[in-house]
Amino acid sequence: MLRSEVPFPVKGRLMSLFVFLLGEAFLGFLAIVAVASALLQMWFPLTPTGNVLVNLVQWGIIGWFAVEYVTAFAFARSKPAFLRNPWRAIDFATIIIPLLTLLPGVSNAFRSSPALRLIRLVRVVTLGLRVTGVVTRERIRQSRDDEPAGPVEVCVVPGHDKSASASSWDEFLDWMKSDDAAPKWFSVANLGRKELKAVADAAEVSQEFLESHLVDATYPHIETEGAYAAVFSWLVEAPQRSPAERNGLLLLASPNGVATLSRHSTDLTRLIKELRPRAELNRLPFPIRMTCEILRAVLNQDEALSGRFERELGALEELPLHESRPGFFEHTFRLKKELSAAQTDLWRLKSVLNELADGERKLPGSDGNEKEFLRQLAHDAEYLYDTIVNTREELLSLIDLHLNVVSFDMNRVMRLLAVVSVLGLIPAVVGGLFGMNLVDNPWPFTLKEVSFFVVSGMVLCLYFFFVKGWLR
Repeated sequence: MLRSEVPFPVKGRLMSLFVFLLGEAFLGFLAIVAVASALLQMWFPLTPTGNVLVNLVQWGIIGWFAVEYVTAFAFARSKPAFLRNPWRAIDFATIIIPLLTLLPGVSNAFRSSPALRLIRLVRVVTLGLRVTGVVTRERIRQSRDDEPAGPVEVCVVPGHDKSASASSWDEFLDWMKSDDAAPKWFSVANLGRKELKAVADAAEVSQEFLESHLVDATYPHIETEGAYAAVFSWLVEAPQRSPAERNGLLLLASPNGVATLSRHSTDLTRLIKELRPRAELNRLPFPIRMTCEILRAVLNQDEALSGRFERELGALEELPLHESRPGFFEHTFRLKKELSAAQTDLWRLKSVLNELADGERKLPGSDGNEKEFLRQLAHDAEYLYDTIVNTREELLSLIDLHLNVVSFDMNRVMRLLAVVSVLGLIPAVVGGLFGMNLVDNPWPFTLKEVSFFVVSGMVLCLYFFFVKGWLR
């Protein structure tokens, strides 16, 4: 990242503000305001002006809910899944019920007091559900979506080259069922639970085995069941983009070939094709060779991600210390979160590679000739892990430095305020004791004498603060 990209532009701030205004936290706040205003109309007699103001607030909130609903629908990966979501049904009811009262025929029917109260009560209930669903919806958003992102995508690579071509779902399942099929690599994306059950039936493994190692997996690992070795890893998509998208990848290796399963679309076939040829891999059986190539592609993406981290850290280090704005800390904390995730993944990935290289785990059809290559991959993974750890430690040191500078500046301001307060306290106390006019007062002091002692006291206080270093 270039240094010019580090200061956060106005466009980025406006986009962040727009995302915040459409976020669950802000929408939940609006729902609480709407519930309070609806209850206010139901429980308390309001003046005509008060009713108009409350109605304007409610219609403004409902309008913003409509904007959020339309925006979310436009960017939804699966429109049918979006419409079937029960929380989205509540959102739709929150919007459409008040709009029904605007229809010419319906509005007259709802003018009566009982019907109007019923409408307000229903509105309160839907808005209340909207509020109570904030935490649940946030957890659902952060968790992996059970619905596939789109139609299943199937690509096949035959055993003699790296050229990928489109294939069909039925062809993939037939290949999985066959015991003497030709060696191939199938890359299958956008898998839901229903598709995973079909894959499990074709491969003669349990559905729980596939779901636990793809849907519920959180870290790289390797397991075996039947004739398959399952290797789960995180494939970094577009590592130069911030934040990088991580796509869970389950590799199923068998004596007949390899199948890679993912929940979302992936560029794995393109990444494999762009890898430089390695002569030592050509001697390996096709399933073993493709497994090594896939693990190599995963590691290459991690290497590109590590390079972006180092460039971002270098750009952040060039920022002047006095520019510790909130955007800086938001950027660094986001980067720290990414570094922590990459550090954990690389730690587990190098453990998997070491298990394969040391023979603790074996790939189906392995003759042991791939161990040296896997050992080199494990060494590269360990190097990347150390690089990520060092980058994270340097970032934490940079954050501490900026926090200390901010704290130092704050302490300096507080010291200055203390100096001003003490200096102002001296004439304030003297003025309170003697008054502002000494003429005809029973005090044996003149105004000049009082002023002299006040100034002398202030000078002594300034000297004390100077000796203590508060004026430096």
